[in-house]
Amino acid sequence: MFFIGIFGVEGKEEHIGDINSKVCKVCGQFTTYKVYKRYSYFHFFFIKLFKFDEHYFAISRCCNRIFEIPKEVGKKYELREINDIEDKDLREIYNPYAEKVCPNCKNLVNPDYPYCPFCGTRLN
Repeated sequence: MFFIGIFGVEGKEEHIGDINSKVCKVCGQFTTYKVYKRYSYFHFFFIKLFKFDEHYFAISRCCNRIFEIPKEVGKKYELREINDIEDKDLREIYNPYAEKVCPNCKNLVNPDYPYCPFCGTRLN
């Protein structure tokens, strides 16, 4: 019973920076991406012994979509070897609204609507 709680595995998420003055890859609005690193670590008492399972992602402030960042690009950004992350390196992995973006007016629309309620454009 004494050894329970002395060692274990936990997860952590760290905010590692912001990318300002970008156009959102999905909705087309001017935005800022918040960049995070998520990882798991093995600890003994309160001492982190080693990290594993690292993932990098960005959250757009305009539409709250989450984009995965390749590990190599995320590591370079974390170490400040690069100052920007290109759109081609962002892969959307989560849409909190599960809504479509109107191709004409860029508003978020319920996916069940055949037409945009804002501008009348037919949605596919």
